[in-house]
Amino acid sequence: MALKAILASLEGVDDATKALYVEKDGKFVLDVEPVDGFSLEDVSGLKTALGKERTTREKLEKDVVKFKDLDPDKARTALLELEELKKLDPASEADKIANTKFEAAKAQLLQKHEGEMGEIKTRNGFLESQIGALLIDNAATLALAEAKGSVDLLLPHVRAHTRVKEIDGKFVVEVVDKDGNAKIADSKGTPMDIKGLVAEMRQSDTFGRAFEASGNTGTGKQPGNGGGGGQQKGNFGGTREERAAAIAAKFPDLNNAS
Repeated sequence: MALKAILASLEGVDDATKALYVEKDGKFVLDVEPVDGFSLEDVSGLKTALGKERTTREKLEKDVVKFKDLDPDKARTALLELEELKKLDPASEADKIANTKFEAAKAQLLQKHEGEMGEIKTRNGFLESQIGALLIDNAATLALAEAKGSVDLLLPHVRAHTRVKEIDGKFVVEVVDKDGNAKIADSKGTPMDIKGLVAEMRQSDTFGRAFEASGNTGTGKQPGNGGGGGQQKGNFGGTREERAAAIAAKFPDLNNAS
């Protein structure tokens, strides 16, 4: 069995394995001697920095795309022509004035067209948001069901840490941190997916109680079994709504967790 890099407690660990850990900041860290550049390090800061850098790069790429069809020389020429039109003499430049009126009418039509396109984009944006919500809910529900977590309790928290983005014409679900940066799964820069997010929540002290017990050591446990010794409130074996109400009554602090 592989050794965990960090343990919250050495309780239940055999003496031979205990000797491999050192206490640090209230936790027990595997004591590893660096060899040829390989060592046990906390890469959370590196992953956060990598996520921020990726978000910044994507924003810059989107800003460049907005002006990809703009020719700087043509734009400069158009500005110079506009200045010349302002200097026209109505008495001797009748043809130019007529042309100016034509250009003004064309500009109005273009403005109207842009307004209509804006409405279409707004409508498309609404539809894309609905599609994104469905993609996130479907993927999150499947991942939570596979991990035996409470969909009613955990789905809002999964939504809060996910968003939908378009890649090569396809919509994909992206996991983000509390600052909106892409969340990284490992030191190689692999983006975290919803299954990884659910697995992380299962190990959390806050959310782990909303998962069924696996029979192994870990944070996830079946709500209502064991802890506290008091009388169980609610119907944990009833309908989906009854189970959700029973869990909410047993662990009220989950309703305020973010």
